[in-house]
Amino acid sequence: MERTVGAAAAVLAWVGWLAICPALGFPVLGTAAMINRAFFKQIPEAGHQPNFWIGWTILIAALAGAIALFFILERRHLVRPGIRTGLIYGVLLWLVVGAVVMPVLGIFEAKPPSAPGFQPADPMQATFMMYTLGPAAAAAALIAWLLFGAILGATWSVPDKSDSAPVLGSAR
Repeated sequence: MERTVGAAAAVLAWVGWLAICPALGFPVLGTAAMINRAFFKQIPEAGHQPNFWIGWTILIAALAGAIALFFILERRHLVRPGIRTGLIYGVLLWLVVGAVVMPVLGIFEAKPPSAPGFQPADPMQATFMMYTLGPAAAAAALIAWLLFGAILGATWSVPDKSDSAPVLGSAR
């Protein structure tokens, strides 16, 4: 049960950080809208409304896949769960998403029309580490992935009840 709550907390921390980071001076990172633009070019409202549900479904499924991968690695004893392992896992996810997934999404993303010499209406483009938004975008994404990994690693390292010492006064 603790692991399920921890996985949900990791997802909520990731989404929550990206929701509040613009208030702290970071650029807006509309991940769900970017996914919508990449996969659904023919639906005009998909790329411009961040609440379009298909992008959010794909995003949550991808985060669930990252959690499942951590679970598999832990079950096969390839990693020892803990906060440090979770932070390393978060940095690796940040690198893979920023250096591989984002450029691939950028290939398929519908480009909004813009006049030559002018910046596009939506600066959020799927590029290598989102360089079009500046280094603060990569830093915001890194913080989100570090939160995700730290919470995942911390909650995965909770000892099972069978491993804990007996409670005083309990029947043996």
